[in-house]
Amino acid sequence: MMMPHLPTTPIPWAPLLLCLLTLHAPTAGRPDHSAVSRVQDDPRYGLLSPLPDHGPLPPIVQLADPPSREELADRAKVRGYAQQFRRIRHEHFRRMRVPEIRQAGLEQLREFTDPAAFDPMIEIFASEQDDVRLAMLDHFAACGEGGHAALASVAIHSTDDALRAEAARRIPSPPGPAVLQVLDTSLRSRYHRTANNAARLAASLNAVQTIPLLIFSQITFDRPAETRGDVAWFAVTTQRPYVIDLKPAVSNRAAAYQPVLGVVSEGTVLRVMDAAVVVYRTEVHRALVTLTTRDWGQSTADLGYDVRAWWRWYNGQYVPHKNRQRRLETLSSPAIPSTDSASSSGP
Repeated sequence: MMMPHLPTTPIPWAPLLLCLLTLHAPTAGRPDHSAVSRVQDDPRYGLLSPLPDHGPLPPIVQLADPPSREELADRAKVRGYAQQFRRIRHEHFRRMRVPEIRQAGLEQLREFTDPAAFDPMIEIFASEQDDVRLAMLDHFAACGEGGHAALASVAIHSTDDALRAEAARRIPSPPGPAVLQVLDTSLRSRYHRTANNAARLAASLNAVQTIPLLIFSQITFDRPAETRGDVAWFAVTTQRPYVIDLKPAVSNRAAAYQPVLGVVSEGTVLRVMDAAVVVYRTEVHRALVTLTTRDWGQSTADLGYDVRAWWRWYNGQYVPHKNRQRRLETLSSPAIPSTDSASSSGP
């Protein structure tokens, strides 16, 4: 049985996941997911699905025809958002100290509610004074799903720790679909900083939907660029000098020879022709343990970095546990909508 691999696009550290995920789980004691699969088709409960036996992990959220980043960038370019923001920054911010003029600039920023304007706004005003940056984050928080996605982008990609913390504080928990989409993309990133920040954000927002992605983001495989020759070599030798040649030295009434010394090495030389680096993302691992322990009610720290053990735990223990909880919650509600009843209208 092959375990699923994380990336949906070829990335440099994919070989490690492929190596890990082609390991076969033992057949003895394998949990039976047939019951879970049968109730999964029942639309009344919205139950979790076990991780697939093979193939890539599906997206954790499906948005109805969302605009791509390319489409948003094209729309921002056509509407000239970057130019408008530069003009506002030049007229109202930077070294301007008059409160009324700065406040007028902040009021103008609140007029941009198009999600295509958010990325240029972040890029241009990220280095401004705190009043401008915090007003920008407050504006995003008031712009619904699109603004929350912009906050998630700042909380993950900004290099300013304080700004990331302020952005994360303004994202509602549990996160909505737009924020989950940003987390999905970031946790699949080959950049460790991006994945670590996304994992911390997922844990702080209690985004339990990201648990499968966190499982397979704990370990990555970095392969050095292909080079000709040895990657490295190690020598444990004893060097002994010896005379390899003699140079004549002649002067008035004198003649001699100058020895030319060479060195011979005796011992062992280790040549490294190829190398692979396994990267353990400790931030992602801590976020995964924190999130799963909080949601499951038991500590998962003993699973360590064993991806196969996490995979078996998720399918064999976590999914049945959460599905039982959801069914009990639904059954205890006042009414459950029937799936086989048909409504008809009279003449």
